[in-house]
Amino acid sequence: RPELMFVIQRLLEVEGKLTLPEQNRVLSPHPGFRLFATANTVGLGDTSGLYHGTQALNQGQLDRWHIVARLDYPAAEVEQRIVLSKLPDYDSAEGRRQVAGMIRCAGLIRLGFAAGDLATTMSPRTVLSWAENTLIFGDLDSSFRLSFLNKCDELERELVEEYFQRAFGRDLKPAEQ
Repeated sequence: RPELMFVIQRLLEVEGKLTLPEQNRVLSPHPGFRLFATANTVGLGDTSGLYHGTQALNQGQLDRWHIVARLDYPAAEVEQRIVLSKLPDYDSAEGRRQVAGMIRCAGLIRLGFAAGDLATTMSPRTVLSWAENTLIFGDLDSSFRLSFLNKCDELERELVEEYFQRAFGRDLKPAEQ
C-alpha cells in the first residue's frame, strides 16, 4: 500500500527514521539495522495475472533499495535436499529417485513457463505439495493432477503431461472418473 511504502521509503534514507505519529515518537534505527524485502515483480507490477494485486513501485522507492539480488529456483540437488529434509519418508533409493523425477518435471515446466509456452509454473512449494500428496494418496500421478495439473489451462495440459512423460519415462496415467 502506498502509505506503508512511504514509511519504508523514509526508513531507507541514509539518516532514515521511523515516525510513529499516533504515539508522537520518532525512532532511530540501531547501527546494525538492515531491512530485507521480496518483490516477485521487482517493483514493476504485474500484467500477467500471476501476481495479481501487486502494484508498480515508483522510481523514488526503487532508488532507495541499494542492493537488488535475483533469486532463481534452487539447483536440482538443493531442491532435492529441501524436499528430503521436509519429507524424510523419501530418504531411500526409490524415494530419492521419485523426488528427482518430480524436480525434473518441475524444471521442464519452469522452462516452458519462461519460454511463454505455459501460463503456470511449478514452485518448490508445489513440488513439496506434490510429494506430500503422493505420501498421503500413495499415487504419484493422481497427486500430480491434484497438486499442479488441475491448476493449468485446459489447452496447456497436454504439454504438461509431455513434461511428466519426459521426467518419468512413462505417460501420466489417465484420471480416474
